[in-house]
Amino acid sequence: MKKIIKIIATLFLGALIGAYALNNVLLPNNLISGGLGGIATVITMWYPLNIQFVLAILCLPIAIWAYITFGIKQIVYAFTCFAFFTVLLGVVKLLPALEVDVVLAVLASGILFGISGGIVLRLGVANGPEALVGLYLKNKHGISIGVFFTILNTIIVSSSLLIPDITLNNILYSMVAIYISGKVTDIIVAGFRRDYEVTIISDKHEAITAFIHGDLQRGATIIKGLGTYNHQEKLLVKTLVSNSELVILKEYVRNLDPSCFMYINESIGVVGNGFVG
Repeated sequence: MKKIIKIIATLFLGALIGAYALNNVLLPNNLISGGLGGIATVITMWYPLNIQFVLAILCLPIAIWAYITFGIKQIVYAFTCFAFFTVLLGVVKLLPALEVDVVLAVLASGILFGISGGIVLRLGVANGPEALVGLYLKNKHGISIGVFFTILNTIIVSSSLLIPDITLNNILYSMVAIYISGKVTDIIVAGFRRDYEVTIISDKHEAITAFIHGDLQRGATIIKGLGTYNHQEKLLVKTLVSNSELVILKEYVRNLDPSCFMYINESIGVVGNGFVG
């Protein structure tokens, strides 16, 4: 019960922040929003339709697909957040609009939208219908949610260039806000910490392994390989380290064996002893 109350409260808070960012920061400064709200806004600028009706039509195919893909649980959370957002758009009109320099508006809206989406997505639930697509791409294809929203929203904002009252400056400023929002979302969902998979090819693999075990307190795996140039066997040391440990490991290996070969991959998620998934 406590978990459900926490999720509902977070959905409400995320929707409130997002509604304020859209209605009181973006729109007063003539900036374009992203997501389904952005699509609905662009459509209603061209045709005099009710925006709630347009949003409902846009949500319907996503709802059907999400039910088949995720089941009822994700749909309930996603559309609860969407309902909160729709209602709160009217409530936040009672609050003063943030009419400031456009650069400050871009920063404020980007940060607020990033927080709005990030605090909900961190719970592992969607903050709206379009976020269900983002969660699917993250789980199935390793595409970060922030990257997904950045691409989606860039397409939406770019399409608004066809609207007579929207200038290129509005588009570019809106894209900057979207970029900031995506970065803030990723930081909140994944945290500032990053984990890296490191592969090291060196004749001094024993000393490197001992350093990883002793100084970094991390595990390591040695894999046998065969060089294609001289057909000699090579031993590859593989390990997973955090961003701060990566700096220490790179410095040690370079000083120990300047001729070594090392390549590094950022891990989207690591689950296991010593790591937070």
